[in-house]
Amino acid sequence: MSDQQSWYDWLMGCSGAAFAASIDAEGWDPLAATPRDPETLARAARAAGIRLDPVAPPFDDELRPFVRARIEEALDEKLPPLVRGIVGPPEFGLIVGCDEAGTTFECRTFFDKGAKPTRVGWDAFRDEDHGMPFFLDRAEPPARELLAREALEGAVAGAGSSRAAQEAWIAALRDDARWSDPRHAGTAAFADHAMRATLHDRRRSAARFLRGLRAVFPDAPGADLIVAAEAYGRAADAIARGGLGPFDGGVATRFLDVGHRRGLANFLETALGQEAAGLAAIADARAHIR
Repeated sequence: MSDQQSWYDWLMGCSGAAFAASIDAEGWDPLAATPRDPETLARAARAAGIRLDPVAPPFDDELRPFVRARIEEALDEKLPPLVRGIVGPPEFGLIVGCDEAGTTFECRTFFDKGAKPTRVGWDAFRDEDHGMPFFLDRAEPPARELLAREALEGAVAGAGSSRAAQEAWIAALRDDARWSDPRHAGTAAFADHAMRATLHDRRRSAARFLRGLRAVFPDAPGADLIVAAEAYGRAADAIARGGLGPFDGGVATRFLDVGHRRGLANFLETALGQEAAGLAAIADARAHIR
């Protein structure tokens, strides 16, 4: 496994994102299924040895010089600021440069057109979901053992809300009347596909994170951690059977089919059962880790 993958799984596990699930059961907004809440972000930053300093726009003429100076300082420190929704929906990108006049900024996002960074002005910094910068200050991370113990405890503590979110997802897929209007099938199918990919990524990270804890706690009984890792791996496999990969018209068409939607719900239900087994093993493992 690459160092980058190991770091990703470590941050996913320590933040709690690997074990959590969330959903907008009414609006079916796929962004609601991603770990964007401040608490998760703060835990991930703490595990990375970073302190987040978000600054909410818009920025008036008096504040702009201070924000520009903060951006320049961050770039000099090789810690480019995160920025949410600077282009398109409120996904995170990076501010990677600014001009000498301090009126134009270069950003890297998922929505860049071409190889060059996207260039924006102050008008792109509009609100918390559109142009909000998160500055990163270096800090000393806690001991890995402490972070890992907190992650295990958090996985068990947050199990109720995560289960409720997935049960709401399953119930929605089985509500045939909800999807009777084919005009909304494409949007709904895309949201379901994106949420499935997000949940699959989380559970794969959970499995890898749990396996990696054997190195953090070499003197603790390791069987429970392995059992938990395997359970989360099986949960990821069940989610994947619902379909991953690029979204296309075929995915949308299949979502219209009642039988296919029920199959998707069944895969999620199987994953939920595997997660329950994984959580029980995590609780047993935590009881033996000092």
